[in-house]
Amino acid sequence: MRLDIQALRALAVALVVVFHFWPSALSGGYVGVDVFFVISGYLITGHLLQHPPATARDLAEFWGRRIRRLLPAALTVLLATLAATWWLAPTTMWLGTAKQAVASAVYVQNWLLADESVDYLAADNVATPVQHYWSLSIEEQFYLGWPVLVLLAALVARRSGLGVRRCVGVAVLGVLATSLLWSFLEREDPAGYFVTWTRTWELAAGGLVAVALPRLPSLPPAARVLGAWAGLAMVALAAVRYDAATAFPGLAALVPVLGTALVIAVSVGRGALSPLPAMALRPVQELGGISYAVYLWHWPVVVLLPFALDDEPATWQLLVALGAVLVLSYLTKVLVEDPLRGRRPLGVPLRRSFVFAVAGAVLVAGGAVVVRHQALEAQRAPVAGELADPCLGAGAVINGCDLQGERLVTTSAFAATDMKSVYNGRCTSSLGGLREDPTCHYGSDAEDAFRVAMVGNSHAAHWLPAFRGMAEDRAWSLTTYFVFECHTADRPIAFPEQVQTDDCETFNQRAISEVADQGFDLVVLANRTLVPLVGLEGEDRAEENLRETEASYRRVITTWLDAGSKVLVMRDNPRRQEEETVPQCVDLHQEDLAACDRPLAEADVADPEGDVAADLAATDPRVGLFDVRPYLCPEATCRAVVGGVITLADLHHLTGTFVRTLRPPVQDAVDALLDGDRRRRAPRSG
Repeated sequence: MRLDIQALRALAVALVVVFHFWPSALSGGYVGVDVFFVISGYLITGHLLQHPPATARDLAEFWGRRIRRLLPAALTVLLATLAATWWLAPTTMWLGTAKQAVASAVYVQNWLLADESVDYLAADNVATPVQHYWSLSIEEQFYLGWPVLVLLAALVARRSGLGVRRCVGVAVLGVLATSLLWSFLEREDPAGYFVTWTRTWELAAGGLVAVALPRLPSLPPAARVLGAWAGLAMVALAAVRYDAATAFPGLAALVPVLGTALVIAVSVGRGALSPLPAMALRPVQELGGISYAVYLWHWPVVVLLPFALDDEPATWQLLVALGAVLVLSYLTKVLVEDPLRGRRPLGVPLRRSFVFAVAGAVLVAGGAVVVRHQALEAQRAPVAGELADPCLGAGAVINGCDLQGERLVTTSAFAATDMKSVYNGRCTSSLGGLREDPTCHYGSDAEDAFRVAMVGNSHAAHWLPAFRGMAEDRAWSLTTYFVFECHTADRPIAFPEQVQTDDCETFNQRAISEVADQGFDLVVLANRTLVPLVGLEGEDRAEENLRETEASYRRVITTWLDAGSKVLVMRDNPRRQEEETVPQCVDLHQEDLAACDRPLAEADVADPEGDVAADLAATDPRVGLFDVRPYLCPEATCRAVVGGVITLADLHHLTGTFVRTLRPPVQDAVDALLDGDRRRRAPRSG
């Protein structure tokens, strides 16, 4: 193994570890993953060029070596992490970890995270302790496809009379260019960070170095030294200057990728001012030798340490934890990696390697099933007797029950999934994948039924349990127009992707016009207003955006009033500002639930929609406003638990159970707005 490459491995893992242990100290440390990609592309392509696969047996031999090299340690850490999660982490983390562990065991974790990254409801999910397997998944997919590419290139070379290296080089260059273009086009897409197509070019860059290196002219020592320092400086620059706001990978990834490729290409030797003596230091080389195991172990420790300590770790505790990671990594290399790396005991016969891979995946899946079962057992829903309690949920505020010494009726694991009305993808459209018919219908189908429309984003959808129950009891006809993220406006909204802006505009145009044209008796409007209008982005336009957003809401409501509808606006609820969700906080503080409460002044949100409704309702009896804050935040304290019910399923969506307990005051608000309409209390049909 070249000393400089081993040192690059040490640098890569050091960047990632520092970034995860002390994020503020190295905002771009995530580029260490890109360094790993280039190294892997170089080494694998170089090996395949020395031994080009020609048969299926050759491919199987290559894949068997990769299995013996990578899977023993990866599966060991996965199993240990599953056990530690069950032991240390809150129940709200069990389901996600179990699902991601299975995805990691079969190396599709990156696709799972890509899918969740564009899932609005997954945006507030807490990172699992196996999330870092996304990069290993990309590498494994590369190892699966790359030898096939080389085999095909070698076949073309034999039939055309061209050199194998030349044909492989053309293929690698084509993959690199295509993937780099894809990476640039998807640079603003959250999924683009994880998907294989936007990352393959980084591995291909290392592959291109392996193809071209033997044909590069010999460089003088001074040029090699200069090139090595320049490459290291490029990696360091990216690690220091990049942060979470950097569009990545995209063209920004060229800096660490080209820097790594340059260090490998110049193959610096010893000499005056050369970085090789520092690279060759034993601690650096030892860290490079255990870098794979360090990468595997460090992230579970980062995620689970606060739960083990029941507090955020101090600097000295992080240093102790880092020492434990190094010890675990060394033991993993010596006791797990090295004994299984050679042809024995797994390599002879070849099938043993594949049997081991399947058995290991099954073992991890079995562990995940156990953890998942435990998580589902923890999701105890309220029973009939508890639901009838007048002091349940908002009933505790309505009926003046004692809010001190709260007990839990809903578990935290149940609360984390207690908003099925929002999760219903058939009835809530997603931007970037807008449904042709996004509406859903509940209640009566009778032509003369009282007709209600609910319109808005997920903060309208979480009110569905109350209104659906009301519609079914009163034989109303209820139609929903729900879409994630996009608040109801008659102007385009400035989302990061143009397709999101276009879909939001399309949805709003349809919802606003259909609700006006179809003559609904009552329109219920609710939104979380977060994204600015097109042309009004930026802090310097915030006040203007607020004014224009309020004007837009006023026009929308007036449109429905002019069509003969009455409009009830649900004022937006306060939200939790930190990363820890309410169910997770409750799980960690069951002996002191008040630790999860927040002052209303801290948790309240700007709500231009509610402000407009309040202004209109003061002079127009056709407009009503329901304010959830007196029930969610009694005595100006936003409570995690009210009447034994956890109030929020994440950071800002109301739980379905809490919404059901809010039905009496919501119903009163509806009745006050309808003011004696003879149909509002129609008996249940049938």
